[in-house]
Amino acid sequence: MDDPGFSQAVAEGRYDRALDIILQDLHVAKTERQHFKIDTGLSTHTDDLHAQSDADTQETSLDPALFMEGKSGACQGVAHELDHLRRFEHDRQRLHAWYSRNSPREAGWSGCDHSILGGADPARAEQDAYDCVVDDALATHAAVYEIAGVLAQVPYSQGPLRDEDRDYLHDHLKLFVDHQAMITDLSNESYYLPEIKAEDTRIFCRGLIYLNQTGGRLPNYEESWKAYCPGVKLGSGRFSEGFPSRH
Repeated sequence: MDDPGFSQAVAEGRYDRALDIILQDLHVAKTERQHFKIDTGLSTHTDDLHAQSDADTQETSLDPALFMEGKSGACQGVAHELDHLRRFEHDRQRLHAWYSRNSPREAGWSGCDHSILGGADPARAEQDAYDCVVDDALATHAAVYEIAGVLAQVPYSQGPLRDEDRDYLHDHLKLFVDHQAMITDLSNESYYLPEIKAEDTRIFCRGLIYLNQTGGRLPNYEESWKAYCPGVKLGSGRFSEGFPSRH
């Protein structure tokens, strides 16, 4: 993925120009491009993170170090964060649709710090639900954000994902498995909507599909596969056949 224009922009420290090139190559719409910004201090105040997306502001900060990884690495990093931004918006839309049709209720908020006073207000309930859905405490959903982000990198990886990205994928598949009771729990469905849970399980399965198709190890996932990914056998080699659509 050699690009002299990108390389020159990085060499000259014109990271905004390098970002423009990446966004163009990823065919990111103008309405989405405004959410990305360069933050020269990001890695120093976030434990060396090179990219970070905020669920509240729906903005993505990119450290110049991301562009030092080369164009393929930068494309992967931006694609990962772009997937986060789109999932934030998707979560918001689903919750808005739900609370436009349904009255808030006191039940179904287990694990969520929601406003009792605002319980009768659909807009307040929607905001409370969104805050809890995107909170890291909802471990399965947080894991799925990262699983989906890694899978979004694949088209730009010029071959198999880097070892550190595969390890990151493994870590978040394990996080999902370790907290899978959140999926079957009915006491959290005022914010962790059934349709969000359903998509989360599909994305978890897609993570397993990717690892299997690329020769990855799948330790300790057999029982979760049987529970959440029916219709295809682990180790069959071609998981995508007959697999349900994401949408």
